[in-house]
Amino acid sequence: MNKSYCSLAWLGITTDPDGSLRPCCVSNDHIIKDNGKPFNLGLDSLEEIYNSNSYKELRRAMLNGEHIEGCSTCYNNEEYGRESRRLINNETFKDTVFNDVHAELKIKYFDLRLGNLCNLKCRMCNPTNSSLIQKELLENPSLDKFYFNVETENTNWFDTDTFDKNINSQLNNVINLYMTGGEPTVIKKNYDILQRLIDVGQNKTTTLVINTNLTNSNPKFYELITKFNKVIIQMSIDAAGELDNYIRYPTVFADVDKTIKDLIALNGNIKLRAGPVIQTLNLNKLVDLFDYLENFNRIAKKQVIDIRPGFVFLPNHLNMIYLPTQFKIDCYKRIYLWMMDKCRYQSQQFKDAMQALKKKCYEDNYDKEQLKEFLEFNTRLDNIRNNKLELANPELYEIVIKNV
Repeated sequence: MNKSYCSLAWLGITTDPDGSLRPCCVSNDHIIKDNGKPFNLGLDSLEEIYNSNSYKELRRAMLNGEHIEGCSTCYNNEEYGRESRRLINNETFKDTVFNDVHAELKIKYFDLRLGNLCNLKCRMCNPTNSSLIQKELLENPSLDKFYFNVETENTNWFDTDTFDKNINSQLNNVINLYMTGGEPTVIKKNYDILQRLIDVGQNKTTTLVINTNLTNSNPKFYELITKFNKVIIQMSIDAAGELDNYIRYPTVFADVDKTIKDLIALNGNIKLRAGPVIQTLNLNKLVDLFDYLENFNRIAKKQVIDIRPGFVFLPNHLNMIYLPTQFKIDCYKRIYLWMMDKCRYQSQQFKDAMQALKKKCYEDNYDKEQLKEFLEFNTRLDNIRNNKLELANPELYEIVIKNV
C-alpha cells in the first residue's frame, strides 16, 4: 500500500457546512463537476457525485502513489510521527483494498456538517463554521482581514428533497456517522437523521461520533444517542476554567464540567474523547487541562476520557510554532514532567501527539510578525467581547508583549 492511498476515497464522503463535498474532513480537495463548480449534497444526486470525473481522478492519483496536495494534513501528521486520518482509515478498512477508480455506491462513512449554526464563537474558528462569528463579522467589518473562507451560500441545502433522498439511500450502508457543525446538538436536522437510523435498525451497527462543545444538554440528544450501540463523544475543550471561556467564548466552564459528568454517568455504550487543539492561546496551560481530564480517570481508576489532541494550523497567528523557542521548550517540559508523574490512563495516541508537540516546541520557528498578528487579532476581539488576554492568560500575554 503506497503513501497516497486512502480507503475513505472509496467508502466515504464529507460535507462542508454549505453542502459542498470533500473525500474526508481533513482533505483540502473538493469534489467538483466537469464545469468546475462544486457538487452539493442537497442539490445533486449521490449517483452523479460518487463516480464523477473529479472523484475518480483523485482515486487514480492515490492508486498511482502520487503526492496529493489536498492531503497535506495527513502527510504533515505522518512527518511528525502522528497517526494520520489516512492511516486510521486504512487500518479501519484493512480487509478491503481497492484497485479501481470506480466505487460502488455503498457509503460506509458519512461526515455530516449541516450548516454553521453554533452557540459559540471560538477564537480559532471562522464564519463558515459558526453563525455567531458570521454575525460578529458582519457587525465588525474590521475583522475581515483575520478570516478565510467566509462564503455561506446554500444555507438550506439540507432541507431539500434531494438531500433526504441521498441520505435515505445510504441508511442501510452507513457504519460510521460523524456529526459536527456548527454545533451538532443545536441543529435539528441531526436529530431527524439519528431517528431515521434508529427506525431502520442501523443504530445497532453504526458507530456514532458526535463532535460537541459540551454546552448544550438537550434531553432529546441524550435519549437518541443512548439507543446506539457504540457512541463516541468528541469533546471540544481547549483549556480548564476561565481560559476555556476565553478561547471558546461565551462558554461557561461550569456547564462544560456538568455535561462531562452527565456523559460519564450514561450507560457504557458511550466513550468520551477530549479533542483539545493545541495553539498559541493554550500551550502554556495544557498541563492544567490534561490534569483536569485525567482526574476523571483517576477517580474511576480506569480510562473514561481519552485525550486526543490536535494542532491549530490556520489561522497562522494561532499556530503555536511561531512562539519564542525557549517559551515553547519550557511549556513542553511542564507537560513532560506531568506525564512522568500524573499521567496514568492515556493511550499511545496521546503519547504520539506529545512527541509531535515536542518536535514542534524544539524547532525554532519564532516569527515576530505572526506574534504581532496574534496580538492585533486578540486585542480587536477583546474590545468587541469585553475580554482581556492579560487576565485570561497573563503569562502568555507577557511573553507576547515582550517579543513583539
